[in-house]
Amino acid sequence: MSKRWWGFAFVALAALATAGEAEPPTPRPKPKAKEEPSLPAPTDDELDKPGGKPIVPSPTPLPGPDEKAAPEDDKGGAQKTRPEHVNPFRERAALPKYARPARITYSDQRVLEGHVWARADKPLRIYNRAERAHQDYFLADLQRIEVKPEIEEFERDWRWKNQGSSEKVYLDTGYLWAQFLTTITLRDGTSVVGDCVGQFTLQLLDGQRENWVLYKKLNNRQPAGVPNKKRDEQPPLVYIKTVEFTDDFLKKPEPGKAPAPPSAPTADHR
Repeated sequence: MSKRWWGFAFVALAALATAGEAEPPTPRPKPKAKEEPSLPAPTDDELDKPGGKPIVPSPTPLPGPDEKAAPEDDKGGAQKTRPEHVNPFRERAALPKYARPARITYSDQRVLEGHVWARADKPLRIYNRAERAHQDYFLADLQRIEVKPEIEEFERDWRWKNQGSSEKVYLDTGYLWAQFLTTITLRDGTSVVGDCVGQFTLQLLDGQRENWVLYKKLNNRQPAGVPNKKRDEQPPLVYIKTVEFTDDFLKKPEPGKAPAPPSAPTADHR
């Protein structure tokens, strides 16, 4: 009797082992080759003609080596030619209505004359040291701006004497830095002295434009990776010394042209 049960158990185990085996993976169908577009079917008139052949659309001609293919838009048609970018800082750019004629003198004796303005007519902000408050003034209210260096020093480079030491060792190289004091004079003669920072636009008489900046502090420290120079090799700091709001230079005769002579008085014959 026990042998019979052992036989049933062996058959059951064999059946379970056969059922647990994984089925082989089903092979994926091979991708079909791309079918080329068929030619249009010939019409009866084409077949009736001697030597008649179906009409095949002619291929699109490719551009030559000296020709450029016209770009296409999203719909497949030729894209329309777009106008060139209009540069607002071109030589003939119009002046803003709030621009003022002025003469700018730099610390290196360079003098520039033209029209100045702030972006969106933003007022000039200065920290009035006497009032201990910030004050805003439009360029239209100013008569003169004068900048003087209040502090000028040479900052030497340094390094720690040893690793983990708190003692510094100063080197011969470094950079120049300065702190400025700005004085603005209003049209009514009132002066305000303090710290001023601002960026403005200057358009020269030939139409070229550049920015001019008022600084509170300025230095010529080299960027990371570039060694600083010794004090004797340092170029001087260049900053704006004066800004005079005047239009006298607009009344000067153009170079190469002599001013118009005054009209001679006429005798009164009676």
